[in-house]
Amino acid sequence: MKASAMGEDLQKLGLDAKALPSLNRLPPEKLRQVMKTFNKALGTQCTGCHEANDFHAPTKNKKIASKMWDLYVRGLVAEDGGPVFCDSCHEGKMEFLDRHDKKALSAWMDENFVKKLKRVDKKENGCETCHGDPFEPHILATWVK
Repeated sequence: MKASAMGEDLQKLGLDAKALPSLNRLPPEKLRQVMKTFNKALGTQCTGCHEANDFHAPTKNKKIASKMWDLYVRGLVAEDGGPVFCDSCHEGKMEFLDRHDKKALSAWMDENFVKKLKRVDKKENGCETCHGDPFEPHILATWVK
């Protein structure tokens, strides 16, 4: 996990990477420009999240991206105060976590998501920041219901 390298791209769009609005508050043209940063940060094309024949249709990945935007991009900063954006974790890949070894995954998440991130609201950052209390291991599945 690292501070985002997309700050300059967002600044060119007239956005401050440390004070981004909700996606649903962006004007359509600005939203389309922001989506191009998603392509770069996630290493995907538009159809990685959108239906090819209906970009307005709700999809699993659109729900996940919207939730990540609000909770992580807008709610967290790097330990040095730098902005967090999609590339901070994804580094050009839609899926980046190796879930085969739960113990190793837990240690990796603690090192990278708990220790290297701070909450914008100044509350303590811990597993429950993302997984809730009680702990929900499959958070993405709950977001797409």
